[in-house]
Amino acid sequence: MDEDSKLIDAYLCGDEGAVESLIKKYQKEVYSLSYRVAGDMEEAKDITQKALISAVTELRNFKKKSSFKTWLYRITVNTALNHMRGNSLIKVELTETIQSSDQGPVSHLIIKERERHLKSLLASLPHRQRLSVILRLYKDLSVAETAAVMGCSEGAVKAHYHSAIKKLKKSFDGGYVNEN
Repeated sequence: MDEDSKLIDAYLCGDEGAVESLIKKYQKEVYSLSYRVAGDMEEAKDITQKALISAVTELRNFKKKSSFKTWLYRITVNTALNHMRGNSLIKVELTETIQSSDQGPVSHLIIKERERHLKSLLASLPHRQRLSVILRLYKDLSVAETAAVMGCSEGAVKAHYHSAIKKLKKSFDGGYVNEN
């Protein structure tokens, strides 16, 4: 039995401290995912709070068919989408997309422009394609985990991801996107 399962079982047996440990363990990851989906720090804070409250509220219904992390990411994504629909906010923030080699101010400006361009391109992708890229590349989830978070088949994740990468490469004119 993994650490998460032990904490969940302890919480379900009445140990309130166990759920606090679980929240502390995943709070930064939930915030990071929320920020990547929403693209705004304040929105991400709101989404994180809502997602964690929702997860604790629904913890008794967690069936352990997937990992707790995957289940929590799914709650986070759903919370973010519902939150953004309510606020009409659909932005994505990508950081550290292109590595800097510190070659000077001109190189730094070129790299920043590439980052800005990539952010714009990613934000212009259809929702499910954008989400597949965020979960696969930036949250480093497997295809199966991404499918569980997105609530679709592994084949659909592969199709969304492939289409997104193809569009990004075509639009980016240089293939700076890493196709993992």
